[in-house]
Amino acid sequence: MKIIGHEIQLKKLKNIVDTDKVGNAYIFDGIDGIGKFTIAKEFAKGLLCINETIKPCGECSACRTFDETNDLIIVEPDGNMIKVDDIRKMKDELMLKPITSNRKIAIINNAEVMNEQAQNALLKILEEPPEYVTIILVTSSKEKLLYTIKSRCTLFKFNPLSDEEVKEYFNNDVSDDLLTYSRGSI
Repeated sequence: MKIIGHEIQLKKLKNIVDTDKVGNAYIFDGIDGIGKFTIAKEFAKGLLCINETIKPCGECSACRTFDETNDLIIVEPDGNMIKVDDIRKMKDELMLKPITSNRKIAIINNAEVMNEQAQNALLKILEEPPEYVTIILVTSSKEKLLYTIKSRCTLFKFNPLSDEEVKEYFNNDVSDDLLTYSRGSI
């Protein structure tokens, strides 16, 4: 997958995958529409890949079944909120051992909309995660997350895309007005 922009963050994430020095929790923070969720999925794919040399290889069983695997859990808001039951369900799924990989990954998209009970339930997982679990919180407003959650996560800050990167995404088929209006967000 071709990802536009965020070279520094991508290099750091690739190094994490290549060296297998994986933390148990990350926050991907930045404005909406700049590719955080896409990058989180690619990072997860690299972490789940069981090939010894190239990750993600696209050929191993973990890569081939990536979109259907039980080793990847994606939590999305139900309506306008992520509720405690969503996090409890995720926790139950994370407690089951990985099937096609050596690890399990949970991506919480729009993590800033977790209600307080959901955040407290997440905190319990972050305090004592199984060694094979990595949780990625994708957010456009990390300030809405509890301090105790943020303190247990490694932060990756994603900046708006440059005008050139937005143009590249649209194959230079974007007006100057739309480019100005986008403010670096696809």
